[in-house]
Amino acid sequence: MSENTVIHGAVAAAEPSVREAALEAEDARRTLVAELAGLGATMAAAMDADPSFMPCGQAFGVVIDGLAAAAASTSVVELGALSEVVRARSEHVAAHRGVSQGSAADVRHAMGEASGKPTMRAHLLAELMGIALAAQRGMSLGAMSDEVNELLVRGLDALSYGEDTEYVVECLANCASASAHAFALVA
Repeated sequence: MSENTVIHGAVAAAEPSVREAALEAEDARRTLVAELAGLGATMAAAMDADPSFMPCGQAFGVVIDGLAAAAASTSVVELGALSEVVRARSEHVAAHRGVSQGSAADVRHAMGEASGKPTMRAHLLAELMGIALAAQRGMSLGAMSDEVNELLVRGLDALSYGEDTEYVVECLANCASASAHAFALVA
């Protein structure tokens, strides 16, 4: 028998105050993701309106930091503050590029919450969050990738669509390449 013994026991439900805090953080996370989807739609519209336009590093930094926080943060304050920054960046891009501002998209239904089965958009969001975590590390080292940045924006734009479309599938298919690029930034 091994020296290390694992003792299994019942998993206790979190205390009500801990559970309430976790639910509050999840609401803040959903708001942030909704705002990120709106920013993705705004930035994608700007890039489509002028194919030579590539948003600045600050705009992509907001996308990367927002997705990374949506993946990892449990701070309601941080998530809320980032939602405001994302909304402000969306307003800025819309005003300066002459495009409509993308609407914050409540993506809960899109993620399969009603059915309990994840959708393609749920998979896409998970991929975008993972890519953003790697891209954030690269960004802290002074490295960014236009390919990764554009995929993150296009993927966020796709999240706001009413159903799993070819655009969602295309963005999801491109995630492997973008993920490799993001990880290469920190290699």
